[in-house]
Amino acid sequence: MIALALSAAMTLAIVYTITMFFVGTRTTAARLAQRRPIAEADDPSPVRLMVVVPCLNEELVIGRTVERLLAIDDTPGFEPIQILVIDDGSDDRTAEIASSYDPTRVTVFRRQAPNAREGKGVALNAAFRWLRDVTRDAGDHPDTIVLGVLDADGRLDPAALGVVGPMFADPRLGAVQLKVLIHNAPDGLLPRLQDVEFATFTEVFQRARAQLGSSGLGGNGQFTRLSALMDLGDDPWSDCLTEDLELGINLLMHGWTNAFVPDTAVSQQGVTELRRLIRQRSRWFQGHLQCLGLMPRVIRSCLPIGVRLDLCYHLVSSLIMLFFQTLALVWLAGLVVASVRAPAAVGSTLSSPTRLAILYLLAFGISPLVALAYRRARPEEGLLRCLLIAHAYVIYTYMWWGAGLSALARHLRGERGWAKTARTVGTGDESATNQPSGSPSPLLPSPVLDPPAPTFLPPTDQPLHQGVG
Repeated sequence: MIALALSAAMTLAIVYTITMFFVGTRTTAARLAQRRPIAEADDPSPVRLMVVVPCLNEELVIGRTVERLLAIDDTPGFEPIQILVIDDGSDDRTAEIASSYDPTRVTVFRRQAPNAREGKGVALNAAFRWLRDVTRDAGDHPDTIVLGVLDADGRLDPAALGVVGPMFADPRLGAVQLKVLIHNAPDGLLPRLQDVEFATFTEVFQRARAQLGSSGLGGNGQFTRLSALMDLGDDPWSDCLTEDLELGINLLMHGWTNAFVPDTAVSQQGVTELRRLIRQRSRWFQGHLQCLGLMPRVIRSCLPIGVRLDLCYHLVSSLIMLFFQTLALVWLAGLVVASVRAPAAVGSTLSSPTRLAILYLLAFGISPLVALAYRRARPEEGLLRCLLIAHAYVIYTYMWWGAGLSALARHLRGERGWAKTARTVGTGDESATNQPSGSPSPLLPSPVLDPPAPTFLPPTDQPLHQGVG
């Protein structure tokens, strides 16, 4: 009975994944071209950009991240980007390093106890309210300001602004999500498999969801129009552990459209230790559980039926995966027990080429599709190598089973707090030179972003324009 249920479940999963892969083969750019004019490369951008980098003890990576962003100053039609570093109560050198750069381009927004360390969403909301207020005071229209959220270890493709900026010429567009890659994938098998994980989600599901109109947002490489955030109130990001998932759904239900861009990327650091990886994925899994409460609103919304079905599936996908993997592991455990009790019968079963082929297809049938998706994301990788990595990836996905059980237990106990994932100096170039760079070219008028001092170190909370939330 378990084998039959497992066969049916795996068949449905494979059929669904193949369908999504082919739905997504039509490029997102082509779909967008049908409903908006394409801006020329030398046209002024319809928006101005501020990159927001939430930080909590990020001294290992924040310097290089700021330097890479400051180096992106030659995008046609764009003014040099502004950078807002949110120091969410760090007790290392994060604020000191961030404050060493040109204050006309890098603003350090410091949060201190008791307001700090309440979650990424809470920190982003404080920075959003500050930027909303200074934009209003400067007389700038919020439709023309876009916030790009970047992780402290994020590496933004220098070409990203030239791709993302013109897309906001569509007045209905609320947010754009870049594809995410793992920049330390060459450092080991575990980072490589995370790279496959993100690439598969991008090339199979995000591309297809862009066609359906249900593109999701991630916590890294997310660009959101300020006026769209304002539509969601004072706290557009929730305190959910996957605040990015909830934000994307809320924008859709408020009438905005989300877009996904497969042509440019943001890369981040993959976790290099299995225990820390399971802990991180458990946090994400619990965030999905927290977002299940959105389903009634999604079902009752005025979104197209296809979008509603996809969003509902995405919300319950973590539980579906946990169920499938539990069935597979129970079946495998039964096979092991049977091999001990009746080894001859099991040996006879496994000696049949037909049965072995069926078992292989049930276990690894998705591997060719994963290999094709990874090759599309990483064309420099050979197809045979991608196929071998795809088989390892299928085994890697069972990491989610342990993460899911841990998350489910925490969720049922009502536990919400999590420690952030620590960074490592993976690829050898994370530590910053710590030399100020960039030239004065503020995104907003100087009364808005010109801080009273290069650093913001008031002893207690002060009005938002002084840089403390």
